[in-house]
Amino acid sequence: MQYAFILGRVYTLSIAELLVVLQEELVEHEIPYKILAVSIEALVIETEKQLDHEKLQKRLGGVIKIVKIIDVVKKRPQDSINFALQNYFKPSKLKKDFLKEYSGKKQFGVSLYLLDPSIKGFGEPKRLGMFIKKGLQEEGDSIRVCLPDYNSLSLASVVVTKNLLLQKGAEIVVIAGIEKVYVGKTLVVQDFEDYGRRDYQRPIRDEKQGMIPPKVAQIMINFAHLSKNAIVLDPFCGIGTIIQESILLGYKAYGSDIAKFAISGSEKNLEWFRNRYKISPGKYKLEVSDVANVSKVFKDEKITGIVTEGFLGPMYSSFPKDADIEKNFKDLKTLWLSAFKEFKKLLPKGGRIVICLPCYRKDTDDYVPFPSVDFITELGYNIEDHFLAAHKKLMPFLKLTERNSMIYDRKDQVVAREIVTFINN
Repeated sequence: MQYAFILGRVYTLSIAELLVVLQEELVEHEIPYKILAVSIEALVIETEKQLDHEKLQKRLGGVIKIVKIIDVVKKRPQDSINFALQNYFKPSKLKKDFLKEYSGKKQFGVSLYLLDPSIKGFGEPKRLGMFIKKGLQEEGDSIRVCLPDYNSLSLASVVVTKNLLLQKGAEIVVIAGIEKVYVGKTLVVQDFEDYGRRDYQRPIRDEKQGMIPPKVAQIMINFAHLSKNAIVLDPFCGIGTIIQESILLGYKAYGSDIAKFAISGSEKNLEWFRNRYKISPGKYKLEVSDVANVSKVFKDEKITGIVTEGFLGPMYSSFPKDADIEKNFKDLKTLWLSAFKEFKKLLPKGGRIVICLPCYRKDTDDYVPFPSVDFITELGYNIEDHFLAAHKKLMPFLKLTERNSMIYDRKDQVVAREIVTFINN
């Protein structure tokens, strides 16, 4: 069986998370898988097991669609995508393998993802969609096609959802390489409405502190490699995003923060969250505490992993002065040295700390990162590299820092987040 995972905007994070989850869901259950193709847009695998795509999609913050591959069509390097598929999409094939049975007017969409930047895709989804529509109409079918916007090759998950494509027909997905074209249909898309609800409908929000989005919180939690009955600690919990996402993934979660107003906000948000998602009592605990005392506050708890955005220092609307950056890094080093000494007292051997370090963006892919973290590794931690050497060879497009960490940012942010995973030795 072959599946494709359509990746989010920060594709390096998406791939790293996917590799962690596939390891836990497949490899650790002695079910091998093989990566068939990968690009900044999609990762295609082959495995013996039928995937629980609904469960996987809910767990993966960095994957926007999961696709079942129906066929692989050969393609000559000089051929256009539509030329390679000109004899493939016959009405009988579409009805048998792609389109869902529906009594009313069927609807389908077409999305194209590229495995190589040299492949020309402009206009291909429209031509392919109109060709499919014409063939079905000639068979007497009532059909509507949903196509990407002019400047895009693919449909966003919101478009797939709002047009009910998975209920009334299908989203047909074409993943094109130089010599192969993977053709499939979307099984599930990311629930953008629920992510928005968990982010924007909470009673308390504090945008001045640059809140981490729920999707990124999910990715970080997955990086912690937590067992089924794990307890997650966020010692800089703010308004509780990592706490709520940990609970939603099935873990218990404890949070602390030095600011009483932050804990108050967390309590209000988590009470809303518990009622909205019908969470049973006892899944979380909150305490007001300086991180320097966190081992005393939670001394009787079996903390499995620590996942936190941490304190990033001041937020900026424009690039700060060098002196300000230097001072921020100096202050944070003092804070983190104290924190990681405390974490050592709480974590079991092999336990992970997934944390955000501030990274100041000058321009696209040009950052001033936190300087050396030797003061942390000297305490007995290793930085985890989420990619094997074989992965890096297969994916030369990965965006990794010199310490093999990954950066998450948004266009409107000066202070980006460098996501680093430390392992307690």
